Amino acid sequence: MTNLTTNNAEKSKTEKIAILSVLKPVDDVRAYQKIAKSISSTSKKVTLIGFEKSSDLKNLDTSSSINFIELFTSKKNATRLGLWRFFAGFKVFNQLLQLKPNTIIFCAVELLPFALLFKFLFNSKSNRVKLVYDVQENYAFNILYQDNYPHFLKKLIAFLIRSFEKFSSSFIDLYLLAERCYLEEMSFLRKINYIFLENKFLCNSSDSWKLSATVNSDYLQTKEIKFLIYGSFSKPYGTLEGILFFKKLEKKLQKHHFSARLVLAGYCSDTTYSKKIIEIIENENSILLLNNSVSKPISHTILLEQLQQTDFVILPYLFNKSTQNCIPTKFYECLAYKKPMLISKNQKWENFIKPLEAGMEIREWEMGNGNEGIENEIQNIAQKILYTNFYTKTINEKVWKFDVEIIKKVI
Repeated sequence: MTNLTTNNAEKSKTEKIAILSVLKPVDDVRAYQKIAKSISSTSKKVTLIGFEKSSDLKNLDTSSSINFIELFTSKKNATRLGLWRFFAGFKVFNQLLQLKPNTIIFCAVELLPFALLFKFLFNSKSNRVKLVYDVQENYAFNILYQDNYPHFLKKLIAFLIRSFEKFSSSFIDLYLLAERCYLEEMSFLRKINYIFLENKFLCNSSDSWKLSATVNSDYLQTKEIKFLIYGSFSKPYGTLEGILFFKKLEKKLQKHHFSARLVLAGYCSDTTYSKKIIEIIENENSILLLNNSVSKPISHTILLEQLQQTDFVILPYLFNKSTQNCIPTKFYECLAYKKPMLISKNQKWENFIKPLEAGMEIREWEMGNGNEGIENEIQNIAQKILYTNFYTKTINEKVWKFDVEIIKKVI
C-alpha cells in the first residue's frame, strides 16, 4: 500500500512540458539538443511537436522522458507559405488538449494565440500553466523587410503581429531571447521577465575531442582548399551569390596553383530557389551537393561533420534590416571548430570576428566579370586566404560555448 501511494505521488509530481514549432524539425538543435535534453528528467517529461525530423529518431541519444510528434512533413507541407500554415496552429492546439502540459515553450509567433487560449482554459491555482516564448526571430521585422509577403500586406501583418505580442506579454511567464539586439528592437520586452539564451555552440563531451586547439592549414601542403556552404539555403542567406562567388574565387586560386572544392550541405524549402541552385552547379566538377538533394533537411550531426572537414566556410548572408544586428549560429560553430569565415559586409559582424582573427569580410558577393577593380578584389581575397594566419590568439570558450545551466535554472 505504501509503495502504491508513493508511486502515485511521484506521478502527480511529474511536470509535462511541450515544446512547439511549425517549420522547425522536432529534432531542431535549439529545441531538442539545447532545451529538451537540458531540462528533461524523471520528474519532467518533454514532448517536442513540429516539423518532421531531420535525422533518424531511432539514432538520437534520447531517453524515455523525451517524446516526438511530427505533425508536418516535407511531402504534405512542402511550401513554406501554403494554406496548411493557416491550419497549423489548430493541429498543434489539438495535441495540447491531449497532452495537457504544465509548461508550453513555443517559438512560432502563429502559435501565440493558441498557447494563450490553452492557458486561459486550463490555468488554475491547483494546475498552473506556464508559457515560455522562445523569441528566435524578430517576426514583425521579418515581415517588413523580407520578401515573403506581398508589399501591400507587409505593414498590416507586421503591425498586427507586434500589437498582439505586446498585448500577450502580460500573460507570458518567461521570454527566451536568442539575440541581445531584441531588447532594442522590441522595447516592450524590457518590462517583463526574460533571459538571454543565445544560439551558441552546444559542445557535448563526446564531441569535445573534435575541437582542434589550432586552425587546420593542411591545404597549404596539399594545394587543395575545401570550402563549405551549409545549413538553410534561401535568398536571404545568399546561397546563389555564394556559389557564384566561389566559381570566380576558384579561378584566382588556380593561378596560384591551388585547386578548390565547394561542398553544399543543406536544405531549401523554396522549390523555385532550389531549382536555381541545381541549375548553376550542373556539370561543375568542383562543387559537390551533399546527398544530391536540397529538398530534405540534413541532420545537424552531418552538417557538423562537414564543418569539421572543411578549410573555409562561406557565409554570404545578404544585408537585411531584420537580421543586421543578429549573430548567426554558424559564427559560433565556426569559432568552436576554428574554421575561418568569409562573411558579408556588416559592421557588427566584423567587430565580432576581427579581434578573434576568425575570418575576413567580403564587401560584395555579386562580382561581375571584366571589371578591373572587381578582379583585383577577388585576387586580394585569394591572397588573404593563402597568406593570412587565422586564429592565432586563444579564444575564451565562453564566447562561443552554450551554457546548459542557463535553461536548467529557469524551466
